[in-house]
Amino acid sequence: MGRIIVFANRKGGCGKTTTAVNVAHGLCSFGSVLFIDMDAQAHASTILASKLSAEGYSINDVLEQKIMINQTIEKTRIDNFFIIRSSRDLGSYELTAGMKEDSAIVLSEQLTPLAAQYDFIIIDPPPTLGILMVISLVAAREVYIPMPLHFLAMEGLAEMMQVIYRLNAGFNPDLRLAGIIPTFFNKKTRTARKIGDEIKMNFGRHMLLPGIRNNIKLAESPAFKQTIFEYSPKSIGALDYKKLIAMIYNKTQ
Repeated sequence: MGRIIVFANRKGGCGKTTTAVNVAHGLCSFGSVLFIDMDAQAHASTILASKLSAEGYSINDVLEQKIMINQTIEKTRIDNFFIIRSSRDLGSYELTAGMKEDSAIVLSEQLTPLAAQYDFIIIDPPPTLGILMVISLVAAREVYIPMPLHFLAMEGLAEMMQVIYRLNAGFNPDLRLAGIIPTFFNKKTRTARKIGDEIKMNFGRHMLLPGIRNNIKLAESPAFKQTIFEYSPKSIGALDYKKLIAMIYNKTQ
């Protein structure tokens, strides 16, 4: 069975989608990857689906149960990399679906057969604690939380952990925190060191994964609709993500 991984944080601007996209690309070296863009902003789809047809189904059609999920899968320009693209209609879906049990499990039920077809399924939910985040977490097995190491981000981490615990108890007993990823990382700052120590103390040293340093190439690559490994494979950003990907790949499944 393939690993189902979600990169989640209830706070925007934390490098969540950048991390999801680049980790997904890196994992293509180890097997087939299916990327599911659950964010109505569709930033990941814009980067990864630049050469896909303008027409086609989206994850919104799956959530509304109009079609089966395998009808939405498209190949990207990257070897071993497939995507289910986002849709602006997801914003409307989130307003109307509500926190009902059948809404929460709709993706999980359809992903079960796909887990045998792909080595990795990566889910990128929106940075809000709404039904789309819940659907993503209920469908996943491993949660990685990208976050900058500053004090305000710790509040978001605490909220995310509460959500994970609730869903683990009520919907998805297999859901677990797999790691916390420092983003916009500068290990020389006192705040970063202090918060890193707090994370190690509260979650264990193994939960704090290699940090992704500030890097202009990471900021530039989405404008060219490319991952960091396409845009600048020798940059600091690419090197940092390679270290992170190696640790994620080697984590116990």
